[in-house]
Amino acid sequence: MMFLIIMSISFLFSIPIQAVSKMKISDCEDVSLWDGAVSESERVKEGEGSVKWIHSQSDSVSISQIPHDWSGYNHLAFWLYSKVKTDSRFMLILWSENEKTEGIDYYSMRIRLDFTGWREFKIPFQEMGVARSPLGWDQIQRLTFTASGWGNQPHPDAVVIIDHIEISKEEPMKGPRMTDQEFFDSLNLDYPGMEKVKEAVSKNDLESAKHEFVNHLRTREKPRWHFDWQERPDASENADTEAADRILEHELSSVGVPHKFEGEIDWTLNPINYREWPWQLNRHPFWVTLGRTYWKTGDEKYAKEFVYQMTHWVENCPVPTMNSGNSSATWRTIEAGIRTSGSWMHAFHYFLSSPSFTHEAVITMVKSFVEHARHLMRWPTGGNWLTMESNGLFHIGTMFPEFKEAEEWRESAIERMYAELDKQVYPDGAQIELTTGYHQVSLRNFVGLMELAKLNEIDMPDDYLDKLEHMYHYNLYASMPNGRLPGLNDGSELSIRRSMREGFRYFSHRKDFQWSATNGKEGEKPTEISYTFPYAGQFIMRSGWEEDDRYMLIDGGPFGYGHQHEDKLSIVLYAHGKVHITDPGNYPYDSSQWRRYVISTYAHNTIMVDGQPQNRRRLPRETFVVKEPLPNKWITNDDYDYFSGVYEDGYGKDGNVQVIHKRCIFFAKPDYWIIIDILKPSDDTKHKYESMFHLEAADAVIETDTNRVDTQNPDTSNLSIIPPEDDNISVEIVSGQEEPVVQGWLPAGGYKVRPVPTPIFTKSGEGVVWYIYLFYPTAESVECPVKSVELQDIKGNAEARCIKITFTDNREHIFIQSDEPGEKLEFSGYSTDSEAMLIKIKTDGSLDKKLQIN
Repeated sequence: MMFLIIMSISFLFSIPIQAVSKMKISDCEDVSLWDGAVSESERVKEGEGSVKWIHSQSDSVSISQIPHDWSGYNHLAFWLYSKVKTDSRFMLILWSENEKTEGIDYYSMRIRLDFTGWREFKIPFQEMGVARSPLGWDQIQRLTFTASGWGNQPHPDAVVIIDHIEISKEEPMKGPRMTDQEFFDSLNLDYPGMEKVKEAVSKNDLESAKHEFVNHLRTREKPRWHFDWQERPDASENADTEAADRILEHELSSVGVPHKFEGEIDWTLNPINYREWPWQLNRHPFWVTLGRTYWKTGDEKYAKEFVYQMTHWVENCPVPTMNSGNSSATWRTIEAGIRTSGSWMHAFHYFLSSPSFTHEAVITMVKSFVEHARHLMRWPTGGNWLTMESNGLFHIGTMFPEFKEAEEWRESAIERMYAELDKQVYPDGAQIELTTGYHQVSLRNFVGLMELAKLNEIDMPDDYLDKLEHMYHYNLYASMPNGRLPGLNDGSELSIRRSMREGFRYFSHRKDFQWSATNGKEGEKPTEISYTFPYAGQFIMRSGWEEDDRYMLIDGGPFGYGHQHEDKLSIVLYAHGKVHITDPGNYPYDSSQWRRYVISTYAHNTIMVDGQPQNRRRLPRETFVVKEPLPNKWITNDDYDYFSGVYEDGYGKDGNVQVIHKRCIFFAKPDYWIIIDILKPSDDTKHKYESMFHLEAADAVIETDTNRVDTQNPDTSNLSIIPPEDDNISVEIVSGQEEPVVQGWLPAGGYKVRPVPTPIFTKSGEGVVWYIYLFYPTAESVECPVKSVELQDIKGNAEARCIKITFTDNREHIFIQSDEPGEKLEFSGYSTDSEAMLIKIKTDGSLDKKLQIN
């Protein structure tokens, strides 16, 4: 038996390999078979020649004249020579195109030029990423190395020589990769309490050393976990064991969908063709269920099942050696962080007293903890992922201080997390993914690390806690009057009460946190009413903080770092205890029509052009996060709020439909909103515009004479959307439509959707097209007091629109919006050169108030 030694970031794995068979893919001597490569004869690893790839001359090299059936093999090997260490990255792509799926289908591996000279790459097929639905390893059509795409760009100094590409059949590696000798070499044997371990190691009695190390873990007083594993309560005869008993039968649940494994558990199985299923399965939350049940019952069958599943997983899911595992089912860095800060650490302590958790099983799990830490050290990512990775890394370094690297793990985790407090949290407190859900994920992990550090008296940066205050502040000031956050981007609507309790515990001076946490019973109501998060580009118009107050959130910000929807200038409207215009929030991350719909403009409350959605996803990633707030306009005072912003990044797949959408919103406090949409095409052709509003309503009806839309909620508040009666506009209400396009749906939990009435206001025309409409919410059983909305004549040279709102009590409000402030306009006996103005007239015809926006 021979051994292949693969270098990790800080230690060597010894891997036994028994080659069964090999097949040459390319000897790299005939450069004519390659696209984009040049011949090389001086630097050759095997044979007479190799192929040279000069990144500045060609962004990729590719070969298609290769054996196509790789199904009898499980490893790909090749040699690369790097002339210069550039730290640039490129992709290995194995094409296996499936015509039945949308998009390209392939296997992949990311390679980093962090070396010079020759290096052999030997990649297990199972470590390669899988994109969509490749035809299979028996249908590999082409092999490509590319430095373009997938977030990569060719480096001008990168020169790579490729030689001797082959595939082989190897005996599968079992985990843990770490040998007993490596395990004890990694320990600080002088750590207090490790004297007997050191003595056994000095005698090369590793079995005794294992025994002594586990005894050390079971007798040490520090570090401290969130519960004391030695204080397992007396068994209860009335414990609910139903969930744990299903786990004993290998019925494991992921993303809310259970699956019963017949016989051996396949940790890579995807029974519902949804990639999140195996990913979240490998977070192992069911081990906590087993642990809690074991604590309640004292029944060893739950401990035995945990030990079986844990050792089976470690054995059959060895840590990747060549990549981050982020394309695998079992070793994504996000899962590595989640399980080591959560389910694994909880389970370890739940079962530490169990005789079924044998010395060998404990050592196996601790070895895997070490492999997790080294993996997380080597492959940091960014965004909310990095907070989870760092939290897991810190947990391992804190709970296993006996390892030589433990201090480095802790310090690296703290350093990464501290840096992320500035990198991924805007100065206004919003997390850069701009999703209300993942804001909480990052916050939870920032706090989780800090809490474990506090529990174990580990020093943190002085201002670490202070930096968290504005994340709690965001939760409060973005929330609706019912104490819930809208489900923005890939986020679901959620309550902020728990977050506010936690925030007040850390920041006792924040009486507004206390007020929210206690639902107004204690603390002090926030003094600021309407609010803006300028970096996030989220603008909150509100009439107050009580549950029946009015609220609108406007999305005028950047695209966001991740989990984005194509929804700029979309709105959420709440009034009188109810959401009326809603954001779709999240849907499972599959490839269904529902997922595509939910992240698209179709599902949001903004405008489509020529049937085409917004498209910022195609833009350079560096545009997704901003260093300065976007140039939106925001004014707030006691009488009104005003917002204006633009979307100008194109519509359609390639962004070729170039129309600028400007949206202005005027909130006449506390009663109603006026929304103005101005569409400016870059050409002189006719365009069709569709303005959509997804209503959280039992039903909605159109008043045919006026195109007014009224929701029909029998037992709660309602909303009226009223365009001017004489405007050139049409409206239809779509609900539960799948053809010709999906429209009029909302996610309903899990993989379900539900129809909602969605009025679509349509206009067509050449040149600049305007929409103007009134949004008037009313309390339960209250009739809308608006009698009519009519366009008014305007004199002047500026582009503008003016409406007169007549109420049932004969009051009148006249509103004018100009697209060219500074130009004098005359209307209804008044004049202005301001950007917008609202004139309120009393029932007797006298002037009540002028509200002017300059």
